[in-house]
Amino acid sequence: MKEIEKGIYQSDIGDTRKFIVNLKKEFFEKEPIMKAIHEYSNEFFTSMDSVQEGLVSIIFTPKDSNNYDLNLIKNFSNRVIDYQIRNDLEKEYGHIRDTIVDYAYSPVKKKLN
Repeated sequence: MKEIEKGIYQSDIGDTRKFIVNLKKEFFEKEPIMKAIHEYSNEFFTSMDSVQEGLVSIIFTPKDSNNYDLNLIKNFSNRVIDYQIRNDLEKEYGHIRDTIVDYAYSPVKKKLN
């Protein structure tokens, strides 16, 4: 298992039609992982399993074994990181966005009342 990015590992299972990505639960939550997996559901069958304590394994198998782009899988780690950052920002700063939206629409709310 080789580390691609911090907390992201790639495994080789010997089957050239399958690709495994292992993610540390310490860095990645379930929701961002599921969003990233969903982006690849048209071209790959995916399964997710907890292989070790603190590690999630995602196995990709192409739906069309004759025609698939391995670069899609290589970009998976970038998508997971992107969704995790969005998730973290929402948790930390989502209330600020909500306050701005409430303030922006407050004149409309007053007119409706």
